[in-house]
Amino acid sequence: MVPLIGFAGSAIDMGRLYVVKVRLQQACDAGVLAGRKTMTDTSTTTALDSTASAQAQSFFANNFKSGFYSSTAVAFTPTKAVNGTNSTVANAVTGSATATVPMTLMTFFGQPAIKLTVACQAVFDLADTDVMFVLDTTGSMSCQPSDPASCANGVVSYTRGDQTTGYYNQESSNSKIEALRQAVVLFDTTMRSSADVTTHFRYGFVTYSSAVNVGGVIPPSYLQNTNWTYQSRHVQGDYNYGAATSASYTGVPSASCVGPQRMPATGYSRTGLTWTDQGYYQARNYYNLSWTSANGGTCSGMQQPLRPLWRYEPTTLNTSGLVSSLSTGTPVTNPTKLDGSTSTWRGCIEELDTTTGSSFNVANLPDDLDPDIIPNATANKWRPRWPEAEWLRNTIGAQDVKDDAIVEDSTNAYYNLNYRPGGYMDKLGSSACGMPAQRLKVWTAQQVNDYVYNVDFKPFGGTYHDVGMIWGTRMLAPAGVFASDTAAWPGRKDPTRNIVFMTDGTMSPSQTSYGQYGVEQWDNRTGGAGNSTTDYNNHTARFRVECDAAKKRGITIYVVAVGTGVTTDLTYCASPGQTFQASSKDDLTKAFKSIAQRIAQLRITQ
Repeated sequence: MVPLIGFAGSAIDMGRLYVVKVRLQQACDAGVLAGRKTMTDTSTTTALDSTASAQAQSFFANNFKSGFYSSTAVAFTPTKAVNGTNSTVANAVTGSATATVPMTLMTFFGQPAIKLTVACQAVFDLADTDVMFVLDTTGSMSCQPSDPASCANGVVSYTRGDQTTGYYNQESSNSKIEALRQAVVLFDTTMRSSADVTTHFRYGFVTYSSAVNVGGVIPPSYLQNTNWTYQSRHVQGDYNYGAATSASYTGVPSASCVGPQRMPATGYSRTGLTWTDQGYYQARNYYNLSWTSANGGTCSGMQQPLRPLWRYEPTTLNTSGLVSSLSTGTPVTNPTKLDGSTSTWRGCIEELDTTTGSSFNVANLPDDLDPDIIPNATANKWRPRWPEAEWLRNTIGAQDVKDDAIVEDSTNAYYNLNYRPGGYMDKLGSSACGMPAQRLKVWTAQQVNDYVYNVDFKPFGGTYHDVGMIWGTRMLAPAGVFASDTAAWPGRKDPTRNIVFMTDGTMSPSQTSYGQYGVEQWDNRTGGAGNSTTDYNNHTARFRVECDAAKKRGITIYVVAVGTGVTTDLTYCASPGQTFQASSKDDLTKAFKSIAQRIAQLRITQ
């Protein structure tokens, strides 16, 4: 009997020990998972916060009931720990659990109770991850989150990174755009604290208003570097300014007194002429000329003052020099001016060919909405936006204008308004061109900080959600022009793909803003010309279907509304359960941190 009791007792008690240890391990795992999920302070110099510790203890107790298999002295201790390569961040919760299990049959042989000990650790970790930030940097971002949605502070000038003069809406203290900068930096910090040495993550950035600055990221072969038609102007010819008068000039050789003749032979001038220019570019037409030898040669006849007759209408201009100026910095002459003004492309574009309307099929999108589009070799490429050559006019049709005043920004002469940098329309934000977009890449923490604190990361312009979402999706899509950016790392699975879309307002297209679709009033590329309600509806439809296109490609969309409610359009755009509303700077930073934690994966590491 004694040997039989020994064999049976050892089997029974070893089985009991095994069951208790498994349950103890499960409870330990549950405790550290709950603690890590709740932990907010990742400093290595502080203890695990009380909330996380209490949550860990609660989950442990729920999974290991007191007296389980008569166990005693049950204890669970959760603590912070460093996991991965960043020794300055406590990004894990480690636990140690113990329980003492009494023997049953083996007590016959004097076997004492056995103390069991298990260890566990939980960490937020990342699968390979790509994140595209699509950020509203419009004028109202200059205000505080508590300000009304229509807020936009006064416009002031500043010196851009390229040393030219730019404009932006002056920022309030604790502005939304400053909160956005801090939120992006915190997002990056959270991602880094969640990653270990085996994981990879990449970021990209698209800031948007009525246009996006993507010229520097588009491969040159997909840019329209031959000709493009702008809502512009050109000189139709001369017109007679006033009546002709007699004229006589001395010291003129006979060979020069032959008419009719024009001075200058081509073009116009405001300097070096023998008449008063009166602030206008002019020329003279001489006719009925006759010559005598008096006074060293006298040429007499009639002179007709001439001025340029401008034709305001769609005008085809050569874009080759403008496109190359983005990389070379070499300016090109503005063909719509007479004073030798030059232009250098800043990088904002006009879109591919479009289809008007308010209804689209996500399975058959027009070129401008197709994230996978690869422009063909000869036509329908992305076009450089040319504000200096874009002109406002009174009517949709062509318009002849006689006098080209020096002061082109007078609101009394509606047709004289130009979208040039520093001009009246530019100061209104009607020609905003924000920070250059950035393709997906691996960033250092310093590079992220430098991007959002760049001198050109400024609030300016109007809100076009479709413009931002089109390019955020295009630059993250696993097919198309930028497909290689989001390809899987060698020997690994495809990364998760995410868009973090942040805005502080609703769609607000303008009939006269010069943006990604030209000037709606005249170009009518989205079908809303002359009707603001239709314009709004059509841009909203483009926004919604582009959100659909992103989700169809496996992209998770997180939407953050700061200082405004989460509208039905924003809810529609977001992936299920991924909307956030922020009424303060703290709310915004918490939202971005929460998104980073959701992108990260909670897992057991030991």
